[in-house]
Amino acid sequence: MNQHVDHIPLAPDAPPDAPTLGHPIQTVARFLRIVLCRREIVIVSLLAALILAGLYYATATRIYRANASLLVLQVNEQDMAAGMPGERVAKDLMPTFTNIATSEAVLVEALKVLSPDHRIDFAGVPQSDWPRILRENLSVSAMRGTNILSIAYESKAPAAAAAVVDAVLTAYLGFMDELYRSTAGEVSDLLGRKLTQLDGEFNTKSLEKHRIRSEAQELAIRNGEKGVNIVVARAIELNDAWLKAHERRLEAQSQLAALEQAIQRGDDLQQHAMAMIESVGNEFMKAAMGLGSQDAYIVAYTTQQLLKDKAAMQSAQQIYGPQHKSVRELAERIRVTEQYLANRRAVQMAALQRASNEQLAPMLLRIARQQLEQAMVHEQNLRASFDAERGRALELDVSATRLETVENELDHLVALKQALVERLKEIDLDQGNGMLKTKVIKAPEAPKHPSNPQLVKTFAIAVFLGLAFSLALIYILDLLDDRFRSPEEMQIQLGVPVLAMIRKLEPLDQVGPGGIHVNVAPSGVEAESFRTLRTALAFTDGGASRLVVTSTEPGDGKTTITVNLGTAIAQSGKRTLLIDADMRRPGLTPLVNLRGQRGLSTLLRDTAPIADSALRNLAAGFLPNLDVIPSGPRPVNPMELLASDRFSELLAWAETVYDQILIDSPPVLAVSDSAIIGRLVDGVVLTLRPEKNRRRLVVRAVESFPPLGVNVLGLVINHVDAEKNQDYYGYGYGYGYGYSYDEQEDAELSDSRAPERRPRKVRREAA
Repeated sequence: MNQHVDHIPLAPDAPPDAPTLGHPIQTVARFLRIVLCRREIVIVSLLAALILAGLYYATATRIYRANASLLVLQVNEQDMAAGMPGERVAKDLMPTFTNIATSEAVLVEALKVLSPDHRIDFAGVPQSDWPRILRENLSVSAMRGTNILSIAYESKAPAAAAAVVDAVLTAYLGFMDELYRSTAGEVSDLLGRKLTQLDGEFNTKSLEKHRIRSEAQELAIRNGEKGVNIVVARAIELNDAWLKAHERRLEAQSQLAALEQAIQRGDDLQQHAMAMIESVGNEFMKAAMGLGSQDAYIVAYTTQQLLKDKAAMQSAQQIYGPQHKSVRELAERIRVTEQYLANRRAVQMAALQRASNEQLAPMLLRIARQQLEQAMVHEQNLRASFDAERGRALELDVSATRLETVENELDHLVALKQALVERLKEIDLDQGNGMLKTKVIKAPEAPKHPSNPQLVKTFAIAVFLGLAFSLALIYILDLLDDRFRSPEEMQIQLGVPVLAMIRKLEPLDQVGPGGIHVNVAPSGVEAESFRTLRTALAFTDGGASRLVVTSTEPGDGKTTITVNLGTAIAQSGKRTLLIDADMRRPGLTPLVNLRGQRGLSTLLRDTAPIADSALRNLAAGFLPNLDVIPSGPRPVNPMELLASDRFSELLAWAETVYDQILIDSPPVLAVSDSAIIGRLVDGVVLTLRPEKNRRRLVVRAVESFPPLGVNVLGLVINHVDAEKNQDYYGYGYGYGYGYSYDEQEDAELSDSRAPERRPRKVRREAA
């Protein structure tokens, strides 16, 4: 057979996310269905576990648990070797404190203070083993993220539990008290020795400081907190002053050079004169150029008198008129004054120009040379003073550095000495706890209720163990018992309904119509089971007019089911077509005695029109309303023939002629023929024999259809022995009754061909 038919694609209506065979979700769902079928095991296991839990709870020794809480803090912790102060909470030491509480020393001391009345847990045990028994029942732990120790003890008596916890607390506090008393004394001695050593170092450094001061008296004068000596400060000031004098000398030199160049070129010297006014004196320069303060006073007085004359003339004109003598005198005076002021500016400009040419140039040169000479002398003096002070500062630099170092060391010694003194004050040996602070924040109390066994916890564990045991037992039984125990279990595990149960059919000696039970005994119990199957199929979704009947393995009776079901449908008046599609090992063809050269294989290889070829290859009128297409000669490629378009055309033609089409196909686990045909019809009916078929094979067969888009309509349980399997199935399914029909009812059923007909009325009679 060709390779391309071995992999059948999903049908268009198949869900794209359909779980494949062996998917974990499918496995879990199948196991849950098995648990549901075997729920009696779960119920029995839970009941047994609860009964055992009740017995245990009733007979178990009551254990009482007392507990206490202890707060542990370590303050002002320090490095004793270095003598450095510090303070932090002792969270890092909580594991140490926990181990100390369960140490041999603490437990022995606790047993010493424990009264004989509370030693109930040590009865019959040698005294040497008492610490071991106490440690086994004692629980000491540090609460996460806190400095709290939780101490608990379990005992047979509530009072003894509280007394033991109290004794352990007492012994633990005593041990820590003694430990930290000695530690505090050692720390105190160490700090005292360190303080004496610091006093000696401080005295030595103080003497050295005084010696350095006596060698350099200049260092006694300070400037600011850092103690900069006055020689260095004076050298810095002289250096700044020398830099400024150097800048002024350069400015004077530049000014003289610019003035000499301006005189040589014959430039106007007024700008140079105005720039040098501030340096040579305003009055001297203005007087030399005719611009003194006396001249300015005359100009101002004349201008003021001019304004008064103008005001007087306006008044006189209004009173006397413009031709009056006094008005003319005032007008003449105003004219003369304005002419004077106008000539005065021209006279000044001429004087300034004359001064520039004759007097201003020599005077400006003399002044510029004097300024340059003064700047040079001042710069030289400052440079000499700076060099002298710098020499002195360098001589004193070594002494200043040594003095600063000694002062820093003295400050450090003072701070360290003060810290040691404060630390000694904090250590109080009279308090009895040294650096450790402990406080009982929850005292032990005698418990009122036992801590073990607990009712809720006991029964919760019992339920869990019972459930786990039942699930494990069901899983083991499922592995060992590979069969279905009931139709309900079959429906739940497979997820498809059971359409009918067919009892074991006695073999008939004939072939053809005489070998069909429904045809031979239409009123028998066997025939009624096939009518039940016919009714179940009629009420499926869509009516299911095209069906494939298959099985998981050969010998399950699928051919017998197909022939009898087709006969029952034909007896109801529907035109029915049976097709034997098992062309490898045909079963329907020999049963109806239609072996020959015509049949399905011949039809599918034929090139004639499908209707003509079908009519030539079918046995029409095999039974009333029943036609049969046998398998025909055995082909070499049966799967390719079924997957061809010719077979699809055959089904399309048959659907236009017949009311019901039944196809007998090979077993599903043997070949893929059933899957190929199932994609072309309305659904598949799977025939099972519970006493023969293995459960896992049936599950595999059912789960192989959905991924390929094949609809499994239901199951037909075949070959049921009512007497042998009565206990296995536990039902009987009405096989103790016979069914018969009146002739009138049969006629009515023959006339009705619609799948939605009303249910037939039957009359039950005792078998």
